[in-house]
Amino acid sequence: MAKTSILNIGDELLIGQVVNTNASEMAKMLNKAGFDVFKTTICADNAESIRTNLRNMMSEYDIVLITGGLGPTKDDITKKILAEEFDSVLIENAEVLAHVEQFFKNRQLPFTSTNREQALVPSKCRVIFNEVGTAPGMCFEKDGKIIISMPGVPFEMRFMMPKVIEILKQNFETDTIEHRTLLFSGIGESFLSDMLEEYEANLPSNISLAYLPKGGTVRLRLSVRGKNANAVIALADEYSTKLKSLTEKYFMGFDSDNLAETLGKQLIEHKASVATAESCTGGNIAHLITLVPGSSSYYKGSIVSYANEVKENVLHVRKEDIQNYGAVSEEVVRQMAKGAREVLNTDYAIATSGIAGPDGGNDKKPVGTVWIAVADKQNCIAEKFLFKTTRENFIERTSNQALLMCLQLLSQNSCE
Repeated sequence: MAKTSILNIGDELLIGQVVNTNASEMAKMLNKAGFDVFKTTICADNAESIRTNLRNMMSEYDIVLITGGLGPTKDDITKKILAEEFDSVLIENAEVLAHVEQFFKNRQLPFTSTNREQALVPSKCRVIFNEVGTAPGMCFEKDGKIIISMPGVPFEMRFMMPKVIEILKQNFETDTIEHRTLLFSGIGESFLSDMLEEYEANLPSNISLAYLPKGGTVRLRLSVRGKNANAVIALADEYSTKLKSLTEKYFMGFDSDNLAETLGKQLIEHKASVATAESCTGGNIAHLITLVPGSSSYYKGSIVSYANEVKENVLHVRKEDIQNYGAVSEEVVRQMAKGAREVLNTDYAIATSGIAGPDGGNDKKPVGTVWIAVADKQNCIAEKFLFKTTRENFIERTSNQALLMCLQLLSQNSCE
């Protein structure tokens, strides 16, 4: 089995100016194609760093995929270093030159000598044509290893990766890898692990289970690998079905499903609609719901009632209740949920009011306190939580908990 590594070049990645999405997207595409990624590395835009990392990775891995440093400016030095490392000289490629000239002509931009340098490639590389940019990809072979350099621009890398994977498949055998991801809520990672101790102990050697907790939810990724694709798929289906049956109480959905997607499916099934009234989450629940394609069929809208006057004037929360109990209280959040449902004319409504921090708490209501309410035409449930964490994580956990509570009320109504 070929061992794959990824080298992403760029000072902007090292200083956090740009998030390295290339590594994660490349790894997903490679894994889907049956290639295991053993290492990802970020290195600086300087010759010593690029050479050292390239040589180290070539000594340890069968495949090295590189992004970055192929632009026309002076800080883009990857191509020159690769030419030196593979005992090449830079030569002008006629096909790339014609493409680059047309690229600038189509945009009515001048074609300069600097732009022309994009057509220079190492003499010992196989050119991988770039239909959506000016920098070509380059493939090198040495001692049975494959080294491929691609542009660092994410959408250019994405367009080039299918060609890269095809080259890799021509040179290396791969296994079939199948993943089944199950989403759980209402149970912690350690408790879920205890529940599945016997199940995990009896997994075949070609099946693994990974725990991925985030924002009050836990994902379990079941991975199966093997030579026979049909057998691998059958095993993945068999063991994921058994896993679901063992954890039915906390199960929320399969694969790409998240709580918002699961809620959407349930609302469609019940032919019901929902609205949100958000204070401390600032519209994040609305954001999660509307990320789901087709959410317009069941989601009416949101009232972000960050200020108390909005709670009073729009959601009809009683002013005296805010004064007596505070905005972060059961009395207020219940009225927010009921008010949102009535104002936006929906079957269900979700409301949140809390103290995200880092300031604003006190002894009775410390930072991290939140009240969540969900209302339907007959009922309104409310619950208090304490999420002592960062402001960002507080918003994420509160949003997930609110979606879960709405799911629970929907489930309760379907059983009645």
